[in-house]
Amino acid sequence: MIDTMNLLLQSVLLPAIFAPVVLALGRRLGKSAGWIAFLPLAYATLIFIYVAMGIYTGSIDGNLYSTFEWAPFIGNFALLADGLSTPIALTIALLTTVISVYSIAYMEHEKNLGAYFGLYLLYAAGMIGTVLTTNLAAFFLFFELMLIPSWALIGIWGTGPREKIAFKYFMFTEAGALSLLAGIVAIGFVAGSFDIFTIAQRTSATSITLLTFIVVAMLIGLFVKMAVFPLHTWLPDAHAEAPTPISALLSPAMIGIGGYAAIRIVYTAFPRVIQLTQFNLAIGVLAVVTLGYGGIMAVAQSDMKRLLAYSSISQMGYLLFGLASVSVIGVAGAIVLYISHGLCKAVLFMVSGIFMHNYNTRDIGSLSGLAAKMPYTAIATLVSFLGLAGVPPLVGFWGEFYVFSGSIYSGLLPSLNMTRIGVTAVALIASILTAGYGLWTVRRVFYGEVGEHLKEAREGPKMMLVPMFVLVFLTVAFGIYPALIGKVVTPVAADLVGRLLRT
Repeated sequence: MIDTMNLLLQSVLLPAIFAPVVLALGRRLGKSAGWIAFLPLAYATLIFIYVAMGIYTGSIDGNLYSTFEWAPFIGNFALLADGLSTPIALTIALLTTVISVYSIAYMEHEKNLGAYFGLYLLYAAGMIGTVLTTNLAAFFLFFELMLIPSWALIGIWGTGPREKIAFKYFMFTEAGALSLLAGIVAIGFVAGSFDIFTIAQRTSATSITLLTFIVVAMLIGLFVKMAVFPLHTWLPDAHAEAPTPISALLSPAMIGIGGYAAIRIVYTAFPRVIQLTQFNLAIGVLAVVTLGYGGIMAVAQSDMKRLLAYSSISQMGYLLFGLASVSVIGVAGAIVLYISHGLCKAVLFMVSGIFMHNYNTRDIGSLSGLAAKMPYTAIATLVSFLGLAGVPPLVGFWGEFYVFSGSIYSGLLPSLNMTRIGVTAVALIASILTAGYGLWTVRRVFYGEVGEHLKEAREGPKMMLVPMFVLVFLTVAFGIYPALIGKVVTPVAADLVGRLLRT
């Protein structure tokens, strides 16, 4: 369906247009500049709710698409909201909206809030644009737009040795981006197009070895963004020392975009490569290593934000495992898992922000017995950790169930593949770590004897609690009625996997 109202373009442009407005008014308005930042993000959320409901009910015939003349040799600037990109874009828009409200309370004592919220809007525009575009050249530009504002937000408003950590984050991500760019330029020459929907047809006679090298170059860039082992070392530092509202976007929203892009690009443009058993099995093994390593490292942390950062690495292993399944249910599970991780991890980072706001600490060892004094925070924390662990009736259960089911399906059909079955078994065992570090953290923070320094403990401000519970509610609602997501995601997942059969 043609986007005659340019809704998709609005969702990208409005946050970018509002950025200089917020910057100009920030000195006068202070923290209230956050409400101006809230407006375009809330509008973008409404746009994607409208598109998602249109796909769900059938009033929008499968997708919303718009294209604009752009540059010679590069192709048109195209935006697409379908069953794959719409849930991701909606999650990003929703998270940036509620976290902008959270930021108003959390950042109230900081300086230069106009610049903070201006960069925040550019960051949001970069993430949304990356998800919607179907031109690989435009994809790279938005990919870079995600990097610049987030680097500045860490370097200016972060904690600890923030300049050093921001530099490390920038260099790692930029190195990955250069590998991604090499792959994009190479496929542009080989296929004569940057449109992901035409590449497969134009490379049908191209050497599979050459295509595999190009895909590997692109995936290296995307895997750095996902913090896949061993390309992960930037993430614990950056996510731990970023200002907490930005941590609540880096882990829940940004890193998963690498997984979404891998699914979109590889399944759409390179179906011959993802069909290679050795290739998708290698990705599956890498996913299991990432899943297990992140979980083990999370168990060992006493700093709550570092624990959550390593948890994000582990969760990206689940998402990557869905990509490697080469099945409809596995791909659908990866998208559901992105949504689950986005909702739950954002809540948990906001919880860590409440501890830092109230007690100026994120050390788990210095917190104990807070359940009675902070019951709402305790409930939000428990629900979110259970969501990451895939406990029903939370949405995370469906993400993990679909991902593992998809891998088992591929291991059984069309013929028995004991290697894939074995890898899936290891992944299932490693998933126990998620419940382990989550419940252990809840036990240490909210139960036991209340420390003397916590006798006067209290709940966080309402401006922090309300955004958290919006996400907690959605975690439960989507878990109870997963068709709200499944009916949107499944048709496009079936089409992506169906392309493999038609290749």
